[in-house]
Amino acid sequence: MSSQFNASDAEPSNTEYSAIWVAYALHATGAFGFVLGPLIGLIINYARRDTEGAGFIGSHHRWLIRTVWWTMLWYLLCLVVIVAGAWPIIGEIAGAAIRAGGDAQEFSFGVAWESLFTTVGAAMAGGLGILVVWIWNWYRLLRGGFLLADRSPAP
Repeated sequence: MSSQFNASDAEPSNTEYSAIWVAYALHATGAFGFVLGPLIGLIINYARRDTEGAGFIGSHHRWLIRTVWWTMLWYLLCLVVIVAGAWPIIGEIAGAAIRAGGDAQEFSFGVAWESLFTTVGAAMAGGLGILVVWIWNWYRLLRGGFLLADRSPAP
């Protein structure tokens, strides 16, 4: 029986472990609203994902790359829902401002109940979506961190 050596089975170096743990920590700062940390983490992930001798740590880099892009996509979609819901009120305010012609004394507007309900409903749906994405992002970071601590590849 011949035993074949698989490069992904090799034990990664301490440098690789340090780099991926730093990347996980930087990505975790994004869950607190920081943008620069996940951006630097993403750069680390792209730079180190195909490093020779990284072993199973390459799967963690790919895991974090996918996490960032999917998180950004879903956050963007939630923000679109919020803005689309607020658009009727924004349109009414902009229309009233245009009709006033720059005269602050003449500026007045009324908000229709339908617009108010649409805005509140969209804000709640978008806010709930943001919360779900935030929880999902934490799940991905924690699951990946626990797998890395067990020296297992990420799915």
